[in-house]
Amino acid sequence: MKKLIVFAIIIALAACNPKHKNETLAELTAKRDSLQKAQSEIKVQLNTIESRIAEIDSTINPNDIKLIKQITNQKNRIVSIEQKITALENQMTARDQKLLIPVAVKEIQNETFSHYIIAHGDVEAKNYAMISPEMGGRIEKILVKEGDFVTKGLLLVSLNTDAIDKQIEGLKSSLDFATKTFNKLDTLWNQNIGSEIDYLSAKNNKKNLEAQMESLQAQKRMAQIRAPFDGIVNKIYSKEGEIAGPGFPVIEFVNLKKIVIKAHVSESYIDKISKGEQVELSFSSLPDYTVKTTIIQVSKVINTKSRTFQIEMEIDNPGDRIKPNMVSTILINDFTSNEAFVVPSLAIRKDITGNFVYIVNTQDNKHIVAKKYITTGLSYDDKTQVTAGLIRGDKVVVQGFHLVSAGVAVNLVK
Repeated sequence: MKKLIVFAIIIALAACNPKHKNETLAELTAKRDSLQKAQSEIKVQLNTIESRIAEIDSTINPNDIKLIKQITNQKNRIVSIEQKITALENQMTARDQKLLIPVAVKEIQNETFSHYIIAHGDVEAKNYAMISPEMGGRIEKILVKEGDFVTKGLLLVSLNTDAIDKQIEGLKSSLDFATKTFNKLDTLWNQNIGSEIDYLSAKNNKKNLEAQMESLQAQKRMAQIRAPFDGIVNKIYSKEGEIAGPGFPVIEFVNLKKIVIKAHVSESYIDKISKGEQVELSFSSLPDYTVKTTIIQVSKVINTKSRTFQIEMEIDNPGDRIKPNMVSTILINDFTSNEAFVVPSLAIRKDITGNFVYIVNTQDNKHIVAKKYITTGLSYDDKTQVTAGLIRGDKVVVQGFHLVSAGVAVNLVK
């Protein structure tokens, strides 16, 4: 029996070891209840042992033994009553604890804080064209279909050129005759034979006919639509047999390998954004896709209507995932600190004196709320940098701050 009691005492002492500094309220409460129960059991066992010792001790008067047994019964009854009282006290403490306002805190430590300027840009293809012919005419042949990838210079659409072809055919015979005539006169002239007037007239006639032929050939080329760069035929607006002309697009042509993003930024950031600065691009239509690139152009002119200036980025587009007319979100980092004090923006309150936060101090084993005035810096993503007013280790109330006031006792929860 003594060994059992000693073992129980050792367990109780081990449970009270002060090295357990990070135990939760529930763990400490359970440990207290266990120790109180062990303590009551040990008292009962000690009282019982004393009574049994008296029974077997021959030096004790038999009448005293009866009295000792009665005393032992009373002591055990008292232990039972004390156990019930302790249980009631624990219930009251637990109830009082539940009545306290529950709050969660953040212990202030140095951490990294970054601030970003957010802009929204329009996506364009670097190579994009709405192609129309340089002259009017009836569409004779469309040589591609929508979705075709073609190389630069490939013929896409040809207009009817019958009239030009007839003029070229008629002019060709005249040019052949003029060329032969000039060549004969040129041979004679080189031999000092013939009239200079005849020679110059033949030479001039040949040049005029060559110029006319070149003009007709140029007109024929103007009746053809060729690919201005490698790309995809995205849309064909006209059909064979319809009339086409300058200023009326026949084909929408695009190459998506290079994408340009243009955004307008408030003029208040004009000194914080420069060419070559790195930015991060994301797209609402592609939530899992982000791209880091640099600014290639910063406008030198402020738009008088929107009070903004334009920035431009260019990126590769593998797999053609990014499409023209998408909207891009642009993050431009303008501040970073690796030793910042940061609190949730919503935890910052304000009164007539200024901005403040609630912190929790421990007094007489109670958690008491106090008010601390602070100086704030930049805010980003629901977080605000605190530049003055807090020290490392301060426990700032981050949940339940709207229910407390200075001097109130609270219950800390995770």
